[in-house]
Amino acid sequence: MWRIKKGDQQAFDTLVRKHYQNIYSYCIRRTGNQVVAADLTQDIFLKLVKAIYNYHFTGKFTNFLFTIAVNTCNDYYKKPQQSYEDIDSLRKSDSKPEPIESVIQKEEAKAIKQKVDALPDIQKDAIILYYYHDMKAKDIAKIMGVSLPTVKSRLKQGKDKLKKMFSEEDYFER
Repeated sequence: MWRIKKGDQQAFDTLVRKHYQNIYSYCIRRTGNQVVAADLTQDIFLKLVKAIYNYHFTGKFTNFLFTIAVNTCNDYYKKPQQSYEDIDSLRKSDSKPEPIESVIQKEEAKAIKQKVDALPDIQKDAIILYYYHDMKAKDIAKIMGVSLPTVKSRLKQGKDKLKKMFSEEDYFER
């Protein structure tokens, strides 16, 4: 960070390469759309360039970056929605069928994603950061600007809602 603040472009490039995939995957989980996630990821790193000089060396840089990511995704949902078509839906499917294990795994991941997407944003962010990005509750609290007990509460409420959604689904499938 010291080198970046002094204008070292190579240090910034290294930082972007190190964190890009993690931020992009957060945006995908948050939006469910690869095109939107790519745009938001670019926005996040542009905002980082502008905010880098405000960064103080207290706490983890990852928390600083994820704070920008969470706020950027939240801002995206506050704007009028544009229509994007997911690039995967535009690709032609090849004629070879997928192995059944792969199909089942994709369906399970899709079902989990749909249920996580149904959570309120504050619980969704906490769940995504905790389970998909292996962050500690105290780091999530810093990122979201709330207390540790609030994060723990949001995680518990989110998990309880997910359990309820899955148990209701099992009930209806019988």
